[in-house]
Amino acid sequence: MKHGNVIVGQSGGPTSVINSSLAGVFKTARDRGANKIYGMVNGIQGFLDKKYVDLSEHIQTDLHIELLKRTPSSYLGSCRFKLPDVTDNEEIYIKIFKMLDELEIKHFFYIGGNDSMDTIQKLSYYGKISGSQICFMGVPKTIDNDLAETDHTPGYGSAAKFIGTVMKEIIQDATVYDRENIHIVEIMGRNAGWLTAASVLSKGEDCGGPDLIYLPEKTFDTDDFLTRISELRKEKQSIIIAVSEGIKLKNGKYVCELISKQTQAKDCFGHATLGGTAQFLSTLVTREFGCKSKAIELNILQRCSSHMVSRVDITEAFVAGGHAVEASFRGETGKMIIFNRITNNPYQCTTEPFDINKIANIEKKVPLEWITENGTYVSPEFHAYARPLIQAELSPIMVDGLPSHLYNRP
Repeated sequence: MKHGNVIVGQSGGPTSVINSSLAGVFKTARDRGANKIYGMVNGIQGFLDKKYVDLSEHIQTDLHIELLKRTPSSYLGSCRFKLPDVTDNEEIYIKIFKMLDELEIKHFFYIGGNDSMDTIQKLSYYGKISGSQICFMGVPKTIDNDLAETDHTPGYGSAAKFIGTVMKEIIQDATVYDRENIHIVEIMGRNAGWLTAASVLSKGEDCGGPDLIYLPEKTFDTDDFLTRISELRKEKQSIIIAVSEGIKLKNGKYVCELISKQTQAKDCFGHATLGGTAQFLSTLVTREFGCKSKAIELNILQRCSSHMVSRVDITEAFVAGGHAVEASFRGETGKMIIFNRITNNPYQCTTEPFDINKIANIEKKVPLEWITENGTYVSPEFHAYARPLIQAELSPIMVDGLPSHLYNRP
């Protein structure tokens, strides 16, 4: 059965499994009889500049699909572009839909996080009021795990696995010397602390885990922070602290804003550009106690380390792409694929398409009951939630001692 032409794009910050979702969209659309499968280069922004490719010219074999699944970053390129409201600039929508009609597109897929789902919401709304027959579907992706309605998002499990692993290694390294040291590890997370909370996964029989964990969901107090370190110094030489880049003070300012009195730069979606939280706190600790302190920023390694993906995560990313195609081919539009957890032991999830209007621009945070009352750690409930998402591995396809990726990028 023929379903018309398909177009797919990727947007926002990459993950180590975002291309597995792209592979899921491509393979399912191809196998279900799509005529042409186009890829937007650099998302909707690139599409507006008429940058798109025929994906069948780049993904030609099953080996290409397997390599694509294991390739980090966004194969099609990405963007951070905010579509205006229809009432503010209808011309841009007229242009987009004219281009889609010229390509005879019947199914539009966008792989991304909250800002990307804003794009799906706006395009599907305009499609509805303009009488377009194009189906618009969102495919979830974000290491931040902050999309509403879904149990979790593809990309988070692998980032959590990386963070748990790196924290174990940092903790091991910190105990090498017989001297006092304090390590402050800065982990991504503007307003939601899912990634920083994953540092607790390092805790086990062979590792004590971080000593303190600070998430944006709780107000940060520098005096209390120093007091707790002072108490820990009485018990141990090596102290490891995990902090979200977006922890805030009581007055609502980000801790990293204390580095400079200048206002933080913002992106097109109005998000503050963060960074330097660990460095500020490390300097504060050294000044207060006179001991050695190191700031460590995991930065983009959290989202591009495809050599350490969770098999659960990469499989679910592929499934999300495939199920989005199946839903769209059934005629559904204005929705995003979500995951529903059925059981935790054994771990089982189902998927369903869900109304994009109940997802876009809504931020899911770590439940307060999963954070200790004093705001310095996470509960066993979080550990039980995150542990299934990091299970098993998918080994890279190695060539000459290094992972091989799909290289013929558009």
